Amino acid sequence: MGAFETTEKIDGHTRIPIVSLQVVVDEYLEYLREDLITSRKAAEWVERNIIRHSNREHVVVVCCDSGGWATNIDVVAKGTVNCCPASIVEIFKVAIISNAVNIILFHHHPSGDPAPSRKDEETTKKVREVGELLDHIIIGRNGAYYSFMENNRIGGSSDVS
Repeated sequence: MGAFETTEKIDGHTRIPIVSLQVVVDEYLEYLREDLITSRKAAEWVERNIIRHSNREHVVVVCCDSGGWATNIDVVAKGTVNCCPASIVEIFKVAIISNAVNIILFHHHPSGDPAPSRKDEETTKKVREVGELLDHIIIGRNGAYYSFMENNRIGGSSDVS
């Protein structure tokens, strides 16, 4: 069953809740537009400000407006040393609620090797099928990163297949 109890019957009618959603601010981070203008700078900024040399994988979404400005950041999931499951619903939830036009998806490999796994490629393909993905950036160690956009794996006929 879902998050809400809907089985209460009153005179043959099922009672269901009316709900509302809102984004709650946990904290603020400062950034300059230049911090996210290239995949390399974006990877460095997210690693420095959010992931901070963690020994567990994180999935992070930067939500953007129509002008390409970051509007908010969602740490979607924290996983283990080699896995961080995040559903497509979780990846897009805050983006939808906050009226983002597109997203940049980040995650990191604590092993240090940013090469995408088959699962990373599958996730990128699914995210592209569902919404507007500007880039999926995998962060390694010592400034190493992999950008699906820079490697022509996002957009047009070069989509991840």
